[in-house]
Amino acid sequence: MSDELVREGVALVEAASADGLVLRLLGGAAIVLHSSGSVHREIADLDAATRHSDSRRLAETLRARGYEGETRFNALHGNRRLLFHGPQGRLDVFVDSFEMCHRIDLRPRLELESPTLTVSDLLLTKLQIVELNAKDAHDVFLLFEHHELRAGPGDHVDTDYLGGLVGDDWGLWRTVTGTLERVGELEPEVEAKAQALKQMLDAAPKTSRFRLRAKVGERKRWYELPEEMG
Repeated sequence: MSDELVREGVALVEAASADGLVLRLLGGAAIVLHSSGSVHREIADLDAATRHSDSRRLAETLRARGYEGETRFNALHGNRRLLFHGPQGRLDVFVDSFEMCHRIDLRPRLELESPTLTVSDLLLTKLQIVELNAKDAHDVFLLFEHHELRAGPGDHVDTDYLGGLVGDDWGLWRTVTGTLERVGELEPEVEAKAQALKQMLDAAPKTSRFRLRAKVGERKRWYELPEEMG
């Protein structure tokens, strides 16, 4: 089933592209594709991201492939998230940004790579999790196992990009660095790489916005809980 879902995800990206739309995979299918497709990882459904400007036409593209939207959910939350059900199960589409514990703006990132988000963005969707579980820690392991830490764009973990994000957002820095500590505990084989990335992010230049929020610190909660975000 996992292989079928990965193939279906790639086919959806290609169908969207044929209609002039941008759709990129994230989640389990993207992790498999960024692990050279050689890793057996169970996938229950598909996750993707698109632009708000493409979301209405994307629903038409998906309908042609047998997908029906969750009418009520999409009406209420369609400006940031859409849910569909199709021949291979559920498809969860994030619109313009990835929002869970933190909001990650994907608009400037969606066209950098295909059929998935970049490895740096995939990694960030895991590192922004405040309460990391074993499955998500293993996804970080897979991304670390198959990609180097290096500055600048490319098929590697872009330390400049991640450093720029956390350097302007104390809350994101606090979560990401804490999660990297947790990854090292759950996945000892990549502890050294997790610590190396943490040290790079700690050393990244910080903005005045970061420093102002840092003064408040943990006295004010710096993250959202996914169930609170509707």
